[in-house]
Amino acid sequence: MMLEGDVVSADGLTHTMTLRQGLRFHDGGPVTTRDVTASLNRWANNTSMGKQLTQRLAGMQAADDRTFTLTLKQPFGLLAFMLAGPGAPMAAIMREADANKPIDAPMTAPIGSGPFRFVPAERIAGQRAVFTRNPDYQARPEPPDGLAGGRVVKVDRVEWNILPDPSTAANALVTGEVDFWDTVPADLISYLRQRGVTVRRTNTLPSGAFIRPNFQVPPFNDVRARQALALLFDQRQFMEAVAGTDGAWHQCFSFGMCGSSNGSEAGSADYRKPNVERAKQLLAEAGYRGEPIVIASSPQLPIIEALAQVAAQTLRDAGMKVDLQEGDWAVVFKRVSTPNATGANVWNIFCSYSLGGTLFSPLTNTLLDLSCPATGALPTNFAGFPCDPAGEALRQKVFAAPDDATRQAAFEQFQTAMWTFIPYIPAGTFDVDNAYRKNISGVLDSYLIAYWNVEKH
Repeated sequence: MMLEGDVVSADGLTHTMTLRQGLRFHDGGPVTTRDVTASLNRWANNTSMGKQLTQRLAGMQAADDRTFTLTLKQPFGLLAFMLAGPGAPMAAIMREADANKPIDAPMTAPIGSGPFRFVPAERIAGQRAVFTRNPDYQARPEPPDGLAGGRVVKVDRVEWNILPDPSTAANALVTGEVDFWDTVPADLISYLRQRGVTVRRTNTLPSGAFIRPNFQVPPFNDVRARQALALLFDQRQFMEAVAGTDGAWHQCFSFGMCGSSNGSEAGSADYRKPNVERAKQLLAEAGYRGEPIVIASSPQLPIIEALAQVAAQTLRDAGMKVDLQEGDWAVVFKRVSTPNATGANVWNIFCSYSLGGTLFSPLTNTLLDLSCPATGALPTNFAGFPCDPAGEALRQKVFAAPDDATRQAAFEQFQTAMWTFIPYIPAGTFDVDNAYRKNISGVLDSYLIAYWNVEKH
């Protein structure tokens, strides 16, 4: 979005990038290549996806305020995809001074440069966030195309209001108290449509549900126990709980995303139907002796809660003891994301979901980061912290592929291996529908909800 041009050397190693004219931060200061290089270094050194750049980076240097070079040690066909913003956190640009702050320093009043300005004074934690149109933003000349193209803002203000109760949110939308609802529960879709509200999936791909085991503690540090989990779970039960019996959902046994370029389901034949007896046998071989299985979840997020309830009941039906521990999602997420947990913080399983636009690629799907920490160091991959050198080598082959055809073939090999290692259990794909009133137009299909191009009549 910030580039006027990107000139690539003949050997594919040096990218000379030029910023667009007129880029300014929300405090009025110009966006320079010093800000860009500092921000990219911060991102690359502190994220699972970014470290794939650091491993291949020979250097990054500002030539002047608008031009910088990024030099690689080896060709990397996914560089543009990586820098374009998929995944979370994305390679966003902040002021140099902010980018150089310690990674754990809170950003209480972040300063960006995009089409909307965040208004920190109007934020109420857990209740509201406010964004106003940035009158100084210079949109690209191209027409809007999801998150690409011209980001032309047509409203003065966007307010996010957190309404935890779905019925309250539905009534607020119908009566006109709110205009747009992000993530509508399946059981309220019919109600909204009957009252003239538009309900549809605006994401380019469906979302994918998953069950993530903890690789650091028994029993799921043993691959046989993880294979047992995969043999116990029935995707249809998860999807009916999440999206309803008539909902838009599908079974999917890919560690990419069915319907995408990485939609292979190779290696999944043994896991496409539950096999409870085989699962019990594998659990016994793994040394499971009836210890409680701790499932961490949160009632604040209906989809995650539905997945956790199905997982808990499935394990109980198989004769396993279950301890479903629920709490505030922010606390739960921190708990499962903290390695080497002890005592009351130990957990065995958590359930969640992610956008298909993240899950489809092993670069942005952080669940597939199988890298092992250095001796004595903490793991840096995602919650659950798997370590599989052989699988990580296959993932790196996907990244090293010179073209799409070679990359897809490498992913097929990786996909097959993952149904032996089991980094997580796919639980199906489903549409996450959003809803908006008839007075709203210009809502784009995109990886995330885009609030530019939207008009309120």
